[in-house]
Amino acid sequence: MTDVSVTRFQSPRALAQAWRQFSRWWVNELRECSPKAWRHVLQARSETRLFIWNDNDTVVCHLTAPSGVQERRFEAGRVGLTQIADWFAQTGCERDAVRIGVALEADLFLQREFKLPRSELDALKRILAQEVVHRTPFQLSDIWHGVTPLGPPSNGEVVDFRHWIIPKDRAETEIARLGLQTSEIDFIAAKPTTGAPIVVVPLGESQHDEPPWVLRTTRILAVALLTATIMGLLGFEWWQSSRAAGLEDELYEAKQGVQIGRQGAGSALRLAALKAGPGSLAVWDELSRVIPDHTFLTEVRIAAGTVTMSGLSTDAARLVRVLDGSRLFTGATLVGPITPDANERRDRFRISLKLRKASVGGHVAKLAGRPQS
Repeated sequence: MTDVSVTRFQSPRALAQAWRQFSRWWVNELRECSPKAWRHVLQARSETRLFIWNDNDTVVCHLTAPSGVQERRFEAGRVGLTQIADWFAQTGCERDAVRIGVALEADLFLQREFKLPRSELDALKRILAQEVVHRTPFQLSDIWHGVTPLGPPSNGEVVDFRHWIIPKDRAETEIARLGLQTSEIDFIAAKPTTGAPIVVVPLGESQHDEPPWVLRTTRILAVALLTATIMGLLGFEWWQSSRAAGLEDELYEAKQGVQIGRQGAGSALRLAALKAGPGSLAVWDELSRVIPDHTFLTEVRIAAGTVTMSGLSTDAARLVRVLDGSRLFTGATLVGPITPDANERRDRFRISLKLRKASVGGHVAKLAGRPQS
């Protein structure tokens, strides 16, 4: 039996998910490349967050946005992402611009306070992992944890932090009581006795972890990249068309000169001089005769009895001997080294050669001295 693999066309939803992943990657790279003094500008806008928690027999949805705070209560057991999305539509809020999280009682967390010098802030993530392994009975795979600063930032050399730790099974039980799944939320918050919830544990990379301006920025970047590509292709096509038109004009002029010569136009001396020096058409004809099939020319210049040409060949070194043995060319030499072209799988060359001149001085003199009949 022959195995047949079928590739399904990606749905618009899958394409949108891939676009959001690219957007997150681009913004993360931008942040990494930008100076630290500029990073606060990239994160200047406030995020829109939805905090969900239990309150007796109801589920409270607390929405905090730059435009203000809104709250909605649902009956316990009758709330899900569908109901939340409908509420977002009523409030004029886009689902993709909101981070959703659950707010759990602060007593459910193991809390540890510690101090850290400002010079060690870059190693905070590694220090937290060591705190869990060496100072708690948990393993990193069994918990979710995060850190928040204690109080407003100061100008001192030491910063106070609070480490929040919660076992995964305990958090998943509380999340299930709210009618949600772990994959549907972006963070876990702690709900103090008074005041607003505090985000303490971000749950990995979420598809809604960037503010709306990020999506607009990536769209502008994509449009600019597409525009630059199209303009580059159009410019290259125009350049190629111009070169082709120039070659056609040269060929036409050469053919006209040959026809005039054959029709006997002009004096016998002009005809003899024309025969003494090969024209462009004769050069093209000879090149087409002696150039091997495995050789392609990309540029030919004819000026002052010298022909300079560039191209690609599978045996560029032998091409010099072939041209030197022509009845029309002499003195074929390489102008520069032979370089391999990996894309074309041929050698790129540039050769200069001279045109042979026929000895017609005596014939011209005879024509000049012959009396006109």
